[in-house]
Amino acid sequence: MAIIVKPEDVARIIAAMPAETSSARLYFRQTVNKNTTMLALSDIKSTVGNIPVIKRGGRGVRPVMQADIEYIVPQPIEIDDTFSATEMIDYERATNMGKQQIVDEKLTRWAKVVRDTTKALCCQAMKGSIDYMMQAGDQLVRYQVDYGDVSGTEDAAKVSEMTVGSLVDAFEELAELISKKGVGGEYEYPVAHDVYKKVVQLAANQTKFNVTTGPGFIDFGGYHVVRDNDTYIDVAEDGVTKTTKHMLDDREMMIRAVSAGQELDFLRLDDTVQMQAVPLYSFTKERDDQRGTDLYVKAKPFPLVNVKGIAVKKFAAEA
Repeated sequence: MAIIVKPEDVARIIAAMPAETSSARLYFRQTVNKNTTMLALSDIKSTVGNIPVIKRGGRGVRPVMQADIEYIVPQPIEIDDTFSATEMIDYERATNMGKQQIVDEKLTRWAKVVRDTTKALCCQAMKGSIDYMMQAGDQLVRYQVDYGDVSGTEDAAKVSEMTVGSLVDAFEELAELISKKGVGGEYEYPVAHDVYKKVVQLAANQTKFNVTTGPGFIDFGGYHVVRDNDTYIDVAEDGVTKTTKHMLDDREMMIRAVSAGQELDFLRLDDTVQMQAVPLYSFTKERDDQRGTDLYVKAKPFPLVNVKGIAVKKFAAEA
């Protein structure tokens, strides 16, 4: 009995996944399925106001100058797995509920990997570029996207020296950086762990401003401060060296406009059967050697971010 993954299986897995809590991913409130494998730069510019450029090649070398590029081709997430012959025998003997559990276990694992990879791409996009590991044949190369420069400023003061007054000044300085670029509306302030700890401490020790708190955020004097809760693993081109990274480095504070045109696109997959763009697709095929059933999972997420609506401040290092 072959194991067949149906569209309703994928839909069930997506529906059962826990609510998204990633600060980086939640910034991309609008998600769009685009039934194309390429994005026209003219369309992107009309949406977010700036043009990302994907750098191709073993070390991310641009094949042509930006002015000559009319389309970009986002890269896919593709996962190959197998239901072993033993698992297929267990599947054949299982009840209907047991069969569903066998399928769900595999799909849930890989759906989480796709979700975590999407979050990592969103994390990097928040800083104006993507520089992520990508498999090319038997080598790891870099998948690189350049969205443009994110405004930044450095503060001579240390996080430990921060006062309520200097904190407000920092908020307003960042707001001015993006308002000068014509991006207004509501703002929010993601901050690194050490900065968030200091903000909470300052808020608790003052009485002039109203304070509201919740999971991972604090509203302080009209400023919505969000703790950076994102982390991901990056693997170097040697395939061995692993580095744990966050959206923000220590001592960093970010401002981002809530409505700056950002969106998360899911593009059409490189597939001859699934002809429509979907956030996640999976199918199976029985192996020719009769040793099991191959399982394939695909997705093609691409975050679009308007760097005009983002700015970052870096505080001085502690002695």
